[in-house]
Amino acid sequence: MKILAFDIWGDWALFKKFYTTASPLTFHFPPITTLKGIVGAILGLSNNPKDNNFYLEILGDYLFGIQIIKPIKTYRMGYNWIETKKAKYMQIMPPEKSRYQTIIETLKDPYYRVYVGSKEESSFWDKLVELIKNHKSIFTPFLGISEHIAEFKYVGLYNVDKIENSLKKFVSISSVVSIDGIDDISDFLKIESGKVYQRDKIPVEMDNNRKVTKYSTVLYEMNGRDLIIKLKKYWQLENGIRIYLFENKMDIPSSR
Repeated sequence: MKILAFDIWGDWALFKKFYTTASPLTFHFPPITTLKGIVGAILGLSNNPKDNNFYLEILGDYLFGIQIIKPIKTYRMGYNWIETKKAKYMQIMPPEKSRYQTIIETLKDPYYRVYVGSKEESSFWDKLVELIKNHKSIFTPFLGISEHIAEFKYVGLYNVDKIENSLKKFVSISSVVSIDGIDDISDFLKIESGKVYQRDKIPVEMDNNRKVTKYSTVLYEMNGRDLIIKLKKYWQLENGIRIYLFENKMDIPSSR
């Protein structure tokens, strides 16, 4: 299988956590469902389930991974919102509440490496590789919300092997990993001095109505350093880098 790697970054990002409403918090990296939206935008796919090129259908069998390249920095600031349903023509602001400010947690200078794999070659896969290589996109990709435009660049196209870690050895993993299904949670991670570990639960799958159907508990290092961890499976690129890829139909139940 081939893996496409590309970098994506921006000045700011907001990947809103689903359980925060009044003062939203952000995930520290784009969840898998967001990565599908970013790739769908680059390919120019539709977000309408009735269209033949609906992005969740087209990308349903793709595998995704995400690596933190630069240290995570969060910043809380006020966003000035205009309720466009009330202030339809902007210059005529209705007397009732139509603009307001909300304190929101955002990411400063986010920078990630995205890994995308496809088990089968297709015209969409070839198109994605060519677009990324030539720094082109059909729609404008953004980092969570449209105010935060994303920049991207091609990194490489690699052969990759899926490794079943039956001997449960510690291995160095460069990407965010899922820890669902780990047998012994008391002895799966080497804690190293100077590293900052973070655990979270992210959405990984959605149905055609864009309702999240699967979440996964993940682990990562806040400064983008490798994790020394026992995983049941991981993927190794031809350049030696080891990563974790999220498959659409995972055989490991999400229980935590």
